[in-house]
Amino acid sequence: MRASAVGLVDEEDPRELREATAARQERTAFYTFLCCLSARLVFLVAHGLTCFAASVSLQDIESGIANWWLIFLPIWIGCACCLVLLIVSWFASCKYIKLCLSERVVRINDNPSILTEVLPDITTTIPGLIFLVLAFYSEFYLCEYLATSQAGEPSSLTSYMVLSTCVALLSICQGTLFTENSALWISLGAGLLVSSLSFAASRGEQKSAFLQALIVLPFVLAVATLLTASIHRLKRYAAVLRREEQTFQKIEVALLGILFICLASVAYKVFMDKLSEAAVEGCLVGIFLCLLAFPRARLCMWEAKHGHLADRSNWSEALPL
Repeated sequence: MRASAVGLVDEEDPRELREATAARQERTAFYTFLCCLSARLVFLVAHGLTCFAASVSLQDIESGIANWWLIFLPIWIGCACCLVLLIVSWFASCKYIKLCLSERVVRINDNPSILTEVLPDITTTIPGLIFLVLAFYSEFYLCEYLATSQAGEPSSLTSYMVLSTCVALLSICQGTLFTENSALWISLGAGLLVSSLSFAASRGEQKSAFLQALIVLPFVLAVATLLTASIHRLKRYAAVLRREEQTFQKIEVALLGILFICLASVAYKVFMDKLSEAAVEGCLVGIFLCLLAFPRARLCMWEAKHGHLADRSNWSEALPL
């Protein structure tokens, strides 16, 4: 006899041993989803920390002594972690897939289907990797430009502009082709595109406060779009949302609302040529970006286990009275 996750198993009993092995394999059902979700959240947190670091260093930036490579350090670490998580996701649920194949079924109990959930998650990591690599190099060239510009010998912006445009267009395509989280992808993609163009336009000898504010303004509008979509989702699916889901949905709405106010304040101060006074708001933007990862993670887990909100709404409408 030996202890296992399913209790005491008699090693000499083939039936109990098979059941224990199957239970261990079944536990890996959500591993691919968790890896993909973790990669997205790490990416969000990394950019939140970078925003926080840049806001803390505003005085050094204005004095021309900022260490841009250190400011961007969360992104370097975050992208490396995302890369590892995406690669691990390819193999994370292999045991569950083998179990389903051996049982000749597409799902075991209430776990995800290998045909409609697990394998599509694995497949979508390929464009996810492309997106991650393009995002990493675009931010690398941006950091290089900022560091060399501070030293008086600015490097070319061409590489950054090309890569950031590719990232923005990929985001817009993702939001257009896939209805899930379309508001997120389209708004952020469009915001990044306009922001990148504004950044390039503001690099002239005569810097315009309006163009500099336009770097931040698209993200203000993107957050406003996400806030509107989140409120709409909360109202539309109120009947099928469980109590915990409603709580986390409201927390997400509150965080997005505060984030919108902070970003709008930053944009206003940049427009008024008072960037040095936006340190507090910038720090808050970074903090709330990081905090958004927690309710979003919980909501994604709920949807993975209990079905998407649209599906649950359709099921409830289809039930006989």
